[in-house]
Amino acid sequence: MAKKTKECGAEIDLVIDRADHCINLCEIKFYEGEFCIDQAYAKTLQTKKSCFENLTKTKKSTFLTLITTYGTKRNNHFHSVVDQEIQMDALFLK
Repeated sequence: MAKKTKECGAEIDLVIDRADHCINLCEIKFYEGEFCIDQAYAKTLQTKKSCFENLTKTKKSTFLTLITTYGTKRNNHFHSVVDQEIQMDALFLK
């Protein structure tokens, strides 16, 4: 009988594998206002990052990058999981 293993899985919106041995795991959120990370969502983001690192066995540094329309509220949950944030206006020429 085969031994059952418990593997995690996660949906990652965008992965940027950089030449400098870093990886940006991008979470993309479209909201009509400021986005807010609560405790449950912070745990979800931590799980996504852990699953990626465990399943890929990467030796590269991984950074969680949040791409939002109008920014994210700065609270303890934001600071505990998000490494970088990019807002919509940075992606388009004015």
